Amino acid sequence: MSFSRTSLGNLDLNLLSALVVLVEEKSTVRAARRLHLAQSTVSGVLAKLRETLGDELLVRNGRALEPTTKALELVRLTKPHLEALSAAVGTTLDFDPALHHREFHLGCTDAVAFSILPSLTQNLRTLAPACDLIVRIGDYRTLPDMLAAGQITTAVGYMRENLPATAKMKVLRNARWVVLRDARQPPVRDLDDFCVRPHAIVTPRGDLCGFVDDQLQTQGRSRRVVIGLSNFALLLAVLPDNDMIATVPDFIAEKLACIGRLEIDPCPVDIPPVRNLMTWSVVADSDPAQKWFRSQVSRAFVEPLQ
Repeated sequence: MSFSRTSLGNLDLNLLSALVVLVEEKSTVRAARRLHLAQSTVSGVLAKLRETLGDELLVRNGRALEPTTKALELVRLTKPHLEALSAAVGTTLDFDPALHHREFHLGCTDAVAFSILPSLTQNLRTLAPACDLIVRIGDYRTLPDMLAAGQITTAVGYMRENLPATAKMKVLRNARWVVLRDARQPPVRDLDDFCVRPHAIVTPRGDLCGFVDDQLQTQGRSRRVVIGLSNFALLLAVLPDNDMIATVPDFIAEKLACIGRLEIDPCPVDIPPVRNLMTWSVVADSDPAQKWFRSQVSRAFVEPLQ
């Protein structure tokens, strides 16, 4: 969809910002509260937008105003630029989680999703009932690309050094490695016992080698990996009622153990902790809504095992 130079030339940034809020709130009352304007003023802004763009933009549907295709497309095209400009001049829209509607786009590894989504979604439903959450699963190869492309504004999980140059980041947790096994199997006694047991591995690259094997090799040891899985959830399908074990970060082990009759043992291999980052787009750095959301993500991330 395209917009004529004439129609866009008659719009100022205040009108475009107001349209973003109207589309997000679907109500002139809530939009007026968020913009600190009278409802009559916001209604007048909507009337001017309709006249200028030659479209209804928001159509009454019961008690809500539903955006038209043209309104959604215009917001999609202009909102990232408005946020970038807002960040550049150091001004941002107010955000009250109890009142305002925002759509948060989170990218994370499946391990992090298992760990944080139960409490994160509960907190969002309680503290920000009008807000929506979109979650995309990725790994250290794909999450930085999602962030760079604007498909997500916040990413959480294990990532390497391929982050966008302008990305902000914070270390949320250095996770220890532990061993996960079926509850009816005997505990892993020592390194010898660990090496002779059959192993399952979560491998985004689709191979049968990982951090554990690299460390074992430095000690002149090896293990037998019998299955490679694309994500941690699949461990729930292969570990129960089986003799295999899996070496995983502590926070995902806790969640999986609660779900699948699994037990956790200390890992007999000295593997450096895996660093889990939260990283976000620079255009979202000073946005009060995004800052609030990042605080909720940090809060939801589980504490290390003691």
